Amino acid sequence: MKEYTGDKIRNVAIVGHGGAGTTSVTEALLYRSGAISRMCKVEDGATTTDYEPEEIKRKVSVNATLAPVEWRDTKINFIDTPGFADFVAEVKGAFRAVDSALIVVCATSGVQVGTEQCWKLAEEAGLPRIIFVNKMDRENADFDSILDNLRGKFGKHVLPLQLPLGKEENFQGIIDLYKMKAYRANGNGSDEIEIPDEYKEAAAAALVNAISTIDKAASKGVYHKNNAARKVSNLSKAVNSIA
Repeated sequence: MKEYTGDKIRNVAIVGHGGAGTTSVTEALLYRSGAISRMCKVEDGATTTDYEPEEIKRKVSVNATLAPVEWRDTKINFIDTPGFADFVAEVKGAFRAVDSALIVVCATSGVQVGTEQCWKLAEEAGLPRIIFVNKMDRENADFDSILDNLRGKFGKHVLPLQLPLGKEENFQGIIDLYKMKAYRANGNGSDEIEIPDEYKEAAAAALVNAISTIDKAASKGVYHKNNAARKVSNLSKAVNSIA
């Protein structure tokens, strides 16, 4: 069995409101990393982390379940957690064992009661958070509306790291704002492409807003100034690359 040093291990809780898709996201991460060879659906009762008879019967997660993967020489221990309030103790338990939280939000439903509860618990635990907007291929999926919703609930420091490439039935992949590249889905992978012309203006605007927000937050002590300066420098280079 391969051994990992402490700096090569990450522990991440995957949380969200019931139905947002935490188990599906976990399944996709397992499949993308090569930990499993087939990606199953919750509706079929065959996902990796929902294996208890009660979970298969109800088609919802009941227990927090470990889902380890290896990615680029780093071991990431994902913990898929239940989304319904009846099982919040599982989320609290997971937060005691992880160093960060991935909060899954549905692209059509936005911030829900469970989302706010997970955010509050993660904040109380002092955990850094990243938000994953799921189900962008669904009808009525609207990333801009969801982003406004997130900022309204959690503050203007919520910044997009990626933008969707299309939406609803035309959803094709993502635009990485840090690298200023687009990635179009291709099977269990993606093809790196230049950002299509119709998305360049939105990408540049998102970057400028991120630079401004980080700079202001650093001046107020929200971010460590050295880290903020590095982030601003890297983002500025990205803006210049498409100017």
